[in-house]
Amino acid sequence: MAVVINTNNSSTTASRILSENRRDLEQSMERLASGKRINSASDDAAGMAVAAKMGADISSLTQAIRNTNDAISLVNTYDGAAAEIENILIRMRELAVQSKTGTYEDADRINANYEYEALKAEVQRINSVTAFNRGVIASTGGANSHSMFVGSDVAKTGNSITFSAHTLDLNASGATGSDVPTSITSSSALKSIATADTASTAIAAIDTAIGKLNGNRAQAGALINRLEHTVANLMNVNQRLQEAVSGIVDADYAAESANLARGMVLQQAGTAMLAQANQAPQYVLLLLRA
Repeated sequence: MAVVINTNNSSTTASRILSENRRDLEQSMERLASGKRINSASDDAAGMAVAAKMGADISSLTQAIRNTNDAISLVNTYDGAAAEIENILIRMRELAVQSKTGTYEDADRINANYEYEALKAEVQRINSVTAFNRGVIASTGGANSHSMFVGSDVAKTGNSITFSAHTLDLNASGATGSDVPTSITSSSALKSIATADTASTAIAAIDTAIGKLNGNRAQAGALINRLEHTVANLMNVNQRLQEAVSGIVDADYAAESANLARGMVLQQAGTAMLAQANQAPQYVLLLLRA
């Protein structure tokens, strides 16, 4: 190799390698400081795109979990109102049986009917005021449909679950027709207990009402169980996506610490070699002195 002074190839090579080592060292420092393997698109363009898409799904799934828990609360509210109405029906049946007995006079039955009618009115009131997030759950006739979105992708079917909140108003005059198969219909459904004859009819009507009310509660309970499984599945999917994103984005501190130590040694060695390479042209003076 020729001995030259205009171009110091050794210095140029040492400078290039030192620059590369310095860049790797700074990248390790950045990753250790941020805790992320990907801090810019240049670190891993494809990985960043995948992580961004998964991050959007994670946020949406987190909201879907909240949506589903809200849905459970709504159905539980409906079931709680139905349970209280069931207690009222039991008391109304007790009054009807009391009014049926021959030891009561008509005046006694009329007095008992005051409470009976008051309880019928309370059934109507509970149905009309039982609400969730200021929205009435059940209708005054037929059923209110509540659609709950329990997923993150609108393109996929099955991410919406509908709850049909059948009326709990046993006195609803508008709750008639084939579209209300599980609700109690007709304003005279529960009759009156003002006489012994009407008390007999009321007992039978209340038994039918309790049976249909329990059917509504069974549907609500089944939906609650389903939604609880929905929450469990959403939480599992959310967890797995977070694990996947962590594998793409998060820095491996063990590996980066090793890279940092290696980079610091190489930087020191490279700096020393660059200094040596810059001194090399000085040896040309020895040839000139000779």
